[in-house]
Amino acid sequence: MVYLLRLAVNDFKNIIRDRFLVYAAIVLPFMLIFFSRIILHWIAPTLKDTMPLASNYSIIFMLFATMIPLVYGFIAAFLILDERDEHLLTVLRVMPISRNGYLIYRMLFLSVFSFIVLLIFPPLSGLVENTQFNYIEYIPVALLFTLLTPFSALMVSSFATNKVQAFAIFKISGTIFLAPLFIFLLSDNLRYIFAPVPNFWAFMTLKEVISTGSNDYIYLLVGFVYTFALIGILFYIFNRKY
Repeated sequence: MVYLLRLAVNDFKNIIRDRFLVYAAIVLPFMLIFFSRIILHWIAPTLKDTMPLASNYSIIFMLFATMIPLVYGFIAAFLILDERDEHLLTVLRVMPISRNGYLIYRMLFLSVFSFIVLLIFPPLSGLVENTQFNYIEYIPVALLFTLLTPFSALMVSSFATNKVQAFAIFKISGTIFLAPLFIFLLSDNLRYIFAPVPNFWAFMTLKEVISTGSNDYIYLLVGFVYTFALIGILFYIFNRKY
């Protein structure tokens, strides 16, 4: 426990030391809330007649709800890449914490921040006002979105050999993660072409919470099982590779 506390303190120092990480971890969540308010009160009303989708706040909310855990996952991946370059993963073999313990800690550390931001985002953004949104029902959905943090962190750190590649993987994966937003434009059956994308199930569940105020627990269960399975596979790949 003492060693994990030291790692946490060191993580804070690393984040504060890097301006980009400070922006991503602290400034970006507030910027998303700020942009949500701008969209809600200024942009969407002026585009309501010419671009109906601009006033569909559910799409905007899902977009930002996806960005939050991905950004924290990217930060976690950068920390892992830094520590890998410093050969910390090799040093762990003689330290009081196992490699698996280190990876679990690294995933949980920023997942907690991701979950907190996801919890405070709905009321502060205002994007779910005048909907059937149920905050209690939203909590397990926020937890499902949070799993994108360890998933994206492991995905980037498992396949990127340097930070340039990490940026490229992050951009490509970000595009893929946003693809399920097309569920609003497709029929019920066609929506499932996006089922392999991890956050598809979170989108489907969140859509129900916003439109009806209740959860679809089948989507929620499938989302948790599927995402945990993907995290487990990436966990295995990372350990085999490093």
